[in-house]
Amino acid sequence: LEENISELKDAADRQERFIGSFAHEVKTPMTSIIGYGDLLRGQTLGEDEQLQAAGYIVTEGKRLVSLSQKLLDLLVLRQGEIVLTPGRPAALIQGLAAHLEPLYTKQSITITCDCEDGVCLMESDLVKSLLVNLWDNARKSMQGRGGCLCVRSEMLPDGCRITVRDTGRGIPSAALEHLTEAFYRADHSRARRQGGVGLGLSLCREIAKAHNGNIRFESQEGMGTTVIVELRGGTP
Repeated sequence: LEENISELKDAADRQERFIGSFAHEVKTPMTSIIGYGDLLRGQTLGEDEQLQAAGYIVTEGKRLVSLSQKLLDLLVLRQGEIVLTPGRPAALIQGLAAHLEPLYTKQSITITCDCEDGVCLMESDLVKSLLVNLWDNARKSMQGRGGCLCVRSEMLPDGCRITVRDTGRGIPSAALEHLTEAFYRADHSRARRQGGVGLGLSLCREIAKAHNGNIRFESQEGMGTTVIVELRGGTP
């Protein structure tokens, strides 16, 4: 009984944090959009200031769109059923690496892939979304310092294991257990400057769960982060 009460309390606490975080995430950009909109409407700004205000409104508007889309994706994943079909994780990873390499090269980040060939059941678009989120987090952690993004995949009897390792700034140990909570950010100010909405890793967790899998994190500040994802949706 005590265990059940404790679980219910934890669930209620998570729900309360979610509602509070969601309200904050919406209120902050809306306040800025309304404020800059009033300034533009008052026609009291110079030309450069008008461009700056318009740019800020567009940026914050895009962040709200991203927030709503990711919330919708989470809702669909939690309530819907996905269809798993045969796919090759190695081909997916290598194709994504080839597509993103120019962006990462500009930031002095090297992408290396060590992928075992094989086929397993998965939803390729969702797995690609998972990879994009993990890689983008890695890129942001190395921004301004360069480094290496190392991706490895290996086949399992019932799926595959994907490991994403970066040489970025790392994550405080106290934050590791909270990373997949909606709206959680280990470094709130930096994540906001980089355009994050704090839902990427929550999506990754739900995508892994949809494949009967899991996601876990290993990190040390100043030494980088390793993310291990197991997708156990089965094999053809």
